[in-house]
Amino acid sequence: MRLALPVLLLAISAVTPSQAAVYKYVDADGNITFSDRYRPGAVKFLDSGSGTALSTSPRKRAGIPTPADFPRVDRNTQNKRDDVRRSLLQEERSNEENALSGIRTQLIDGKPRSTAELNKLQESRRLHEKNIEMLDKELARIK
Repeated sequence: MRLALPVLLLAISAVTPSQAAVYKYVDADGNITFSDRYRPGAVKFLDSGSGTALSTSPRKRAGIPTPADFPRVDRNTQNKRDDVRRSLLQEERSNEENALSGIRTQLIDGKPRSTAELNKLQESRRLHEKNIEMLDKELARIK
């Protein structure tokens, strides 16, 4: 893939001396498509008039107000939603802590295990620790 992009850019600049632009589109499955035609969700990738690559990520629409008909949620409703989300995340964190505790107990119980079993337990421990870390980050984001 890394080689394909420079080759694509070279081919475009050599073949199309016109003022066409190249758009990059990433679909829901992560497939990347380059095209000279715009489609919703696409980002202008290359402006062949200047011959330079542009940003590959969509720009935020700074300074553009939210449409008047955009659904709004009052503070009380949002606080209730945040409380429900917080309790779900805390429950999930508790489940992860319990699972991690069980894995740690298995790792130190002294039973003879094969290398494959030990590796599986260690990987499971690592995943539970990572899940707890991510849940803590999500909990910190809730206002």
